[in-house]
Amino acid sequence: MPSTKQQGGLGDSETTKSYFSILATLILLIVLVLLIYPTIQHITKINKEIADARVVKANLETKIRDLNSAQTNLEAIEDDLPTLDLALPVGSDLTPYLKKIEAFAKKYKLSIEAAQFSDVPLSKPGLEDSLKTKQLSYNLTLKGSFTNFRKFITDLEKFIRTSDVTSLNLNKESNENKTTAILQSLNVTTYYIGIDFEPTQSTTTTTNNPSTNGPGGINE
Repeated sequence: MPSTKQQGGLGDSETTKSYFSILATLILLIVLVLLIYPTIQHITKINKEIADARVVKANLETKIRDLNSAQTNLEAIEDDLPTLDLALPVGSDLTPYLKKIEAFAKKYKLSIEAAQFSDVPLSKPGLEDSLKTKQLSYNLTLKGSFTNFRKFITDLEKFIRTSDVTSLNLNKESNENKTTAILQSLNVTTYYIGIDFEPTQSTTTTTNNPSTNGPGGINE
């Protein structure tokens, strides 16, 4: 039979082997974790990128559908765009509008005595600007017969560019030949697509114009 001393030596040896086995197992686990962790991180990153890519794809598909819808709508109204631009221009587009007023006045033999515009934006807004429907108000004083004045207002309100006569005032004027003329003062509002801007104190005014054609006409 083995002695007590021999049994003690065998016990210590078994304990040492057990500790070594546990330590080796721990080291192996640590090594495995160190080897696997980057892979887990990489897989997590790839999954996130895939999820983000799906969101981007869904957004792109929505934008493509919106663009296709916008293209369809544009093609539907493309032939009407010139007319729409005349009715509601981008920018005040004042010069051709004033020429049309002069043409109406000349047509009905009315002389433009005064025209006053205030806070008129002369520059055309850019496509990157935030655009909205704006009002352009002005005062116009005409001289002539009442019948022709009514015809002038009718043509002005029928003009493709919307013009609303907000108020008018009629006064009689007698001259040296004892003939009576009518002075008609009217306030008009027209509309355009533009941007907000800081109003100024300046106004565009013409007075005592003997005619509506030539140097005495409305100036921009």
